[in-house]
Amino acid sequence: MKKARAQYHHGDLRQAILDLAKSKLEIGGVDTFSLRSLAAEIGVTHGALYNHFINKDALLSALAAIGYHELATLLSEAETAEQHMRLYATFALKHRHAYANMMTRSHEQFKTVPELQAGADAVINVSLALLAPRQGSETEKRRAVMRHWMLVHGGVSLHIAGTLQGRSDDAFIAELLAIGGLQSSSEEITP
Repeated sequence: MKKARAQYHHGDLRQAILDLAKSKLEIGGVDTFSLRSLAAEIGVTHGALYNHFINKDALLSALAAIGYHELATLLSEAETAEQHMRLYATFALKHRHAYANMMTRSHEQFKTVPELQAGADAVINVSLALLAPRQGSETEKRRAVMRHWMLVHGGVSLHIAGTLQGRSDDAFIAELLAIGGLQSSSEEITP
């Protein structure tokens, strides 16, 4: 009865939860909300949310899946490795909290949460289509994509953490592209 009432009141309670949680995540990260606080803000009972997400981690996995799909859509616009790296880094820096949530999902979650695996697969497939060498084994193709991804992810993580020399996000991306051999930079990077 409560589930039907909540859905009737909101039309699509699951989507309302995702939309609100996503906006909270973008603003301040995973610690800025709980299922209870989301329920109160939406105007439903705390139990109504459990009809859609068994716990906060399940909600965070659903948000990570959305993030992976958004990243895949963005990366599909890239026509070169340079554009791919620039778009990836820009996404990660613009959506820092959402990106952090995406990158903290465990390997086990990818195996057990189909929507999360589908989102990651979408990013992998777009990346393989653009970055993988035309010749070689599947392993070699995946390793080419992983080299690119590890460089971008590692660089972005160091930049966000403040480990690298302070610079604007744009200057950091230019240096990242230079390190990746995709653009020249006269600047010197220091830890």
